Parts: sequence; C-alpha cells; structure tokens
Amino acid sequence: MMPVNTKSMFATLCMYMEKLDNEEINVNQANAMAKLIGQANNLLVYELKRAALMSNTEFKKEHRSLELKVFDTLPE
Repeated sequence: MMPVNTKSMFATLCMYMEKLDNEEINVNQANAMAKLIGQANNLLVYELKRAALMSNTEFKKEHRSLELKVFDTLPE
C-alpha cells in the first residue's frame, strides 16, 4: 500500500478529472473514485483530530487505546 496524504489524494482526483475529460473513464468510474478518496480523507481527518487530542496529557491518560485491543478474540 502506498502512503497517502492530502497532496497525493488531490493529485489522484486531478488525474481522474483529466481522464474523465479525455473520456478515458466514464462518470460512474470517476464518481466511485471520488467517493473512495472522500473516505480516505475522512480517515486522515480522524487521525488529525485524534493526534490533537492525544497531545493533551489528561485526555491521553484516560483514553482507551482501541488500537491495542484484539477484537478477534472477543466472545461472539
């Protein structure tokens, strides 16, 4: 998997807009890619907000670290 940031997502969107303009892809394909990039952006926003909160030592002390949990071992 390739590292992603807002600059690379914008570049990808521009590339797909060019492909759409050149009729290399159809509107549905461009729409699907835009939705995927939107979801990736949501994750970046989440990580940014989480990093800001975790810089607060009071919050960090009381925050559950879900990333350390192993959800595969939970009873069903």
